[in-house]
Amino acid sequence: MRNTLLTALVGALTLSSAQALAQDAETIADVRCVIVGMQLVRMADPARQSAGMMLSIYYIGRLDGRVPKLDVEELMIKEISTMTTSDYGSEAKRCGASLTDKGQEITRIGKDLVERGKKMSDQQAK
Repeated sequence: MRNTLLTALVGALTLSSAQALAQDAETIADVRCVIVGMQLVRMADPARQSAGMMLSIYYIGRLDGRVPKLDVEELMIKEISTMTTSDYGSEAKRCGASLTDKGQEITRIGKDLVERGKKMSDQQAK
């Protein structure tokens, strides 16, 4: 009985630790997206500035939703010191693709809601 309890406890701690590491990796990935977004905001091209603002706001929202009291600024400073020029390029692609996917999902939901609204209106008119 004692061995079973000990095994269960060790298993739970291992799972908890794995989840924390995954969450940390996801948090760091999102912080990197905020950094990329803020770099884009500093560019002269208004389209890039706009994209950077959307990227930053989206990923700050993700971070706040996951870890509300997170010191984003401190994590940004830590990550900026480790990121290379190559990292900025690859992170920009990854973050941009993720935001594009979310934008497409939002567009699809909007279209679905419009269609549902039309169907409800048609049914009420009958």
